[in-house]
Amino acid sequence: MAKVHSTVSRRDFMKGLGIAGIGAAALTAPVFHDLDEMMSSSMANPKQPWWIKNRPFENPTVEVDWSLIKRFNSAYSAQSNNTLYDKNFAQVTADVATTSKKWQLDKQPGFQLRDYAFNGSTGNPPGATNPWVPATSSYKTPESQGLPKYEGTPEENARMLRTALRAFGAFGMAYVPMTSNIKKLVYSNGYTFEDVKLGYTDTVKGNVIPNNGITAIPLMAPEALGAYHIAPSPTVRGIHSKGNQILGVVYSSGQRFLAALGYQGLSGGFGPVPAFFAMGGGSEQGRIGGQSISPTYGMTQTQNILSTDMPLDPTPPIDAGIWQFCHTCGNCADCCPSDSIVKDKEPSWEVPATTVSFSNPAAQYSIPGKKAFWNNMSTCKSHCDLCGGGCNICMGNCVFSHLETANIHQIVKATLGTTPVFNTFFKKMDRVMGYGLQQFGSGNSPPLNGTFNQNAESFWTIETPPFMWDGRAAESHAQ
Repeated sequence: MAKVHSTVSRRDFMKGLGIAGIGAAALTAPVFHDLDEMMSSSMANPKQPWWIKNRPFENPTVEVDWSLIKRFNSAYSAQSNNTLYDKNFAQVTADVATTSKKWQLDKQPGFQLRDYAFNGSTGNPPGATNPWVPATSSYKTPESQGLPKYEGTPEENARMLRTALRAFGAFGMAYVPMTSNIKKLVYSNGYTFEDVKLGYTDTVKGNVIPNNGITAIPLMAPEALGAYHIAPSPTVRGIHSKGNQILGVVYSSGQRFLAALGYQGLSGGFGPVPAFFAMGGGSEQGRIGGQSISPTYGMTQTQNILSTDMPLDPTPPIDAGIWQFCHTCGNCADCCPSDSIVKDKEPSWEVPATTVSFSNPAAQYSIPGKKAFWNNMSTCKSHCDLCGGGCNICMGNCVFSHLETANIHQIVKATLGTTPVFNTFFKKMDRVMGYGLQQFGSGNSPPLNGTFNQNAESFWTIETPPFMWDGRAAESHAQ
């Protein structure tokens, strides 16, 4: 492919992105004088540490039978429609309103007015949206300026785009081509594949995805690990929403960056993002199916998807020993207050009958096609809502959700990535060292049992870094 470099001035290019005049913010951002510099940046093509191995495409560590995978209707998710699975969910919703007011009046730790205010104030501002296709008024195309579109090899494009997205705020990403198998991961409701060149939105078809030439780009922002010691609390849910806010900026800027180069950027989580990340090597699937596990950030992360027709060199799945470790660990299951996480030692192909709706036999929140640990996502949803939406105890209890404050943590991860022999030992040592939220577990469920996490008060007295970023992005294997 011929490589053509646009000669539009940097100022005009930034105007085209709609981000000219950012002032002092530019002083803290990486400085690239043109797109060639951006492509050559070492940050744009990071190397994996030796103990993280690449796997064949579409072959993650979790076994998948692609012949059984079918597109999932997200309206059947327990997270979005738990009335299909919990007969008492209407009462759960009513109890949430009653208990939240009582806890605030009683000024209970983690459930005071300020905690609910924090949860309601993070995330995108009211009314803010990230459209499937950006408004044409928000960027200038090369064509509108009498310029050819930017062209490079898939490898060059991948390096360049990675640098841009990281500069916009993405901490992790992957490139996953939309093959016939990967298309099965796209939700069946709200998204339609069509033989068109450009994606668009239709009142009947929903968001239309071009059939050919599209790459999904799962994006990740970390959640403040230091906040998880205060769970359960609405504040923890607010920390999650902060990750969504960061990613909202990333894919909005990413859309306009791609459009200014002559390509399309489609914004939106059109499928289960953890699955896309596992397919692209940003993480591995773990015991908890609703969240994948990053070698750097563990489970404390937020994810979403951008997609484009820019030719990109794909990234393969990885094996960092995480999935194998989950077989023998189960720390998340041990601390789950609602007993929603199974404690089985081996995954299974058989999807439990409890995943099927009691009122609609066609509705099922987990579908077959992978050998996994099948958790009760309905009891998880009900319990989390009753906890102000901020349970997340399992995420803070994951062995991989740690800071590398000592060299031993790097040694542990390298050992896990190369041999499972010490997995049981490392699981026990994690508990001996007192990591996570080991005080919780089956039958011990604050605040529903009338007790509260006294550590929740400390969130409002510590000096938090901006965005509550905790330094994990500087670790050697941060992606």
